[in-house]
Amino acid sequence: MSTESSYSRRGGKGPKIERVADRYDLSGLGDDVVARWLGKDGYEQESLRDLADRVNERIIDAAIDDSTNLLDGEAANIYRLLTADDDDVTVGMQTEARQSLKHDGVNVERLEADLITYQSVYNYCKDHRGVSRSSPSQEKNPESSLSHVRKLAGRLQAIVESTVTRWVKNDVLEGGSYEVDIEIWVTCQNCGERRSPKALLDAGGCQCPRKTDPQNEEEQVSITQSGRLKN
Repeated sequence: MSTESSYSRRGGKGPKIERVADRYDLSGLGDDVVARWLGKDGYEQESLRDLADRVNERIIDAAIDDSTNLLDGEAANIYRLLTADDDDVTVGMQTEARQSLKHDGVNVERLEADLITYQSVYNYCKDHRGVSRSSPSQEKNPESSLSHVRKLAGRLQAIVESTVTRWVKNDVLEGGSYEVDIEIWVTCQNCGERRSPKALLDAGGCQCPRKTDPQNEEEQVSITQSGRLKN
């Protein structure tokens, strides 16, 4: 995001992560970032980008007045709109998000200046805290990959919910109570069995007898995604 504002992104003493932690009363934020980056204290290792997203969503959640209860995934969607981190985000949607935050009493310029980058996370962990790690491959750390899949599904759900809400607001849809469900399935091409990614991982793959085509020995995996709107 390249938002110009009167607020300095380099102002203040100490690393930015600690400055925003103090400003938004995010106790233990630095320790949490380090633990998640290293995969300690019961956490799976997270990437720098995922950690930056996590911190920014916590900042957004803390910046919004306590009287406003954010739904699960809503902070992630606000973050997506503010940073235009999606090809589907239009200027109008970004402006609407900013106006909505201002209506809730949020200083949007201050908030946008406080959002961090993955480079801030790296500098904090490596230079300020003096920790480093070797990046495991996804094959050796499947739980980390599964966590990333869950996060993507949650973000997709937030995007669809925001879209449906906008449709209702603009009278594209008739008013009603709508619920968005995002389900991800992995289908075995040999037997047709469908499992969630976690169930497939727990089972170590599909245990059906394999019927291999000698001209195509590569196993094909079909991943399907369904989004259901309930009225």
